[in-house]
Amino acid sequence: MLVPSEPHRLRKFVIVVVGLLIFTVGTIVALPEVLSVLRKPMSQTYIADNGYFYRLKATFEVKESEEELSFDYIVACNLRVTRWRSGGSSDDSSISPKAMVIATRDGHAVMIRTLHLCSGPTTENGMVPPDVLPLAVWFDDVDDLSAGVGYLSEDAYDSPLSRLTFHGARIERATREDWERWRQSSAAEYVQKGKLPGPWGYNFPNQTPPELGQYVSTCETYRRFKLPEELRVKLRELWPQDKPRYWTLPKDIDWSQFSGMFWPHISKRISSGDLHSGQPLRSGQIVQIPPHVPSSWPPEMYPLLWRRLSSAFPMRKSALGNDSDFVLNLEYREGATNGFGACQDARDDLSYRIPASSGAPVFKVDGMVVKELDRKIPVLSLPHYFAERDEAVFLWSYQNF
Repeated sequence: MLVPSEPHRLRKFVIVVVGLLIFTVGTIVALPEVLSVLRKPMSQTYIADNGYFYRLKATFEVKESEEELSFDYIVACNLRVTRWRSGGSSDDSSISPKAMVIATRDGHAVMIRTLHLCSGPTTENGMVPPDVLPLAVWFDDVDDLSAGVGYLSEDAYDSPLSRLTFHGARIERATREDWERWRQSSAAEYVQKGKLPGPWGYNFPNQTPPELGQYVSTCETYRRFKLPEELRVKLRELWPQDKPRYWTLPKDIDWSQFSGMFWPHISKRISSGDLHSGQPLRSGQIVQIPPHVPSSWPPEMYPLLWRRLSSAFPMRKSALGNDSDFVLNLEYREGATNGFGACQDARDDLSYRIPASSGAPVFKVDGMVVKELDRKIPVLSLPHYFAERDEAVFLWSYQNF
């Protein structure tokens, strides 16, 4: 057996040490490149500017002053496709502006929510029905755009409570050049009034900039469905013995059981509006490839007021302290408020905790207590559905911007 000599062992040791040094130095030299690779996102992004633009026109008239309010603006759509290294892809669409606001000469304001029509529907090609109805919000004061009255159906415009007449809306194809000219002319003609968000509308960002609370973020409503006699029989079986006017269904009646009883009757009138087709129409039409087949009609809709609002007609707000009572009130008025919603910024209410010093949180209809809410997170115990005698059922609904 051969035994290595001491000089041979020394040479081998030196080679190993030198090799380790070379490896270490090489790693240090290459470290910035390694870190730059690690910092790269685990995806490859391809941005495709589809260059799709369309013009939204809508005309209203203030009943009291006969002032005409004409919305005429260009909506820009872009699409970003992200292809993931792990496989698959995702599409992230954007649209701007999401809402436009016009001040009236008497110090009021009207906002409309943009119809999301980035895939090509226009009035000319027949995909947009001629009676299309964007969501509009009336504000009593241009200095406060955090609470307003939403016009959710044609019933609202026909109501004696209405401040507006609707004269129609159109969607037209536009170009990037049209969009650029609109932005230039809008900026040149813009005059700041109250809390108007600027010449190019508002986009309701996902983050929470300081000004976000200045604008409505949701429109809340309850939809009412009057029942035929064969369904009233079923509802009557659940009606409590003391026969209250408004009552919540027993806890063991979950949504699947509720919808199983009433869904065939209410399903074609369930929509309270959406971003694509706008508000439900008496004609039953929606945005679709023609011919239009009537498929969705408006229900009765009534405004649900969060705790900072005490009235929608006129809109009345109260300052909220940490010890304010938590009251959610449906302003029904025996059906007089049909077609309207209460549009508000309700973020504070969603995170609100009831202090021990305040009264029990409650849900009311026209001031009549219907349900006592959970003190911990009261909004989560808001009834999604409740009944009026054995005659009708109400379903909660909301629309975001």
